[in-house]
Amino acid sequence: MRRMLIKTFVAGTMLLGAMHSSFAAEKQKYFFMFFSNPVAGHESDYLKWYTGQHIHDLLNIDGIVAAQFYKLGDQQFYGTHPQKYMMIWEIETTDLKAAFDRVKKGLATGTTVTKDSFLDNATGNSMTFTPITNRVTQDEVLGKSVDQVRAIATAGESVAVGD
Repeated sequence: MRRMLIKTFVAGTMLLGAMHSSFAAEKQKYFFMFFSNPVAGHESDYLKWYTGQHIHDLLNIDGIVAAQFYKLGDQQFYGTHPQKYMMIWEIETTDLKAAFDRVKKGLATGTTVTKDSFLDNATGNSMTFTPITNRVTQDEVLGKSVDQVRAIATAGESVAVGD
């Protein structure tokens, strides 16, 4: 009986340890948005670099899993915006600081190519966000109540939703 209890305890401890390490190593998703403008007279070089070289270089850095480049629309709902372009980098990592450190190292060593002659760093601005809901589409919510939509938006997420 004692031997059986010890085996059960050891097996349970190993299972809990495995579960704990899988939780501890769970990757978090982030969206890093970088807003910028080209240096006057260098927009063509800027666009060529951003849409090819820069996407190539950063997607070869561990933790950066996707990228998409945007241009400011001609019509805005509210306000004016000093930056004409935005790049969204999708990052999946257990350590965001380490992912950013890898990007900084690439910029410092030249494995991530950049040129100050066409990227106006004075106008650059960035923000990092992590999602608190799932992505929800119009098709998913048609005919649904507010509570049903909330359930879709928060399914599988650990979101504290207040009333």
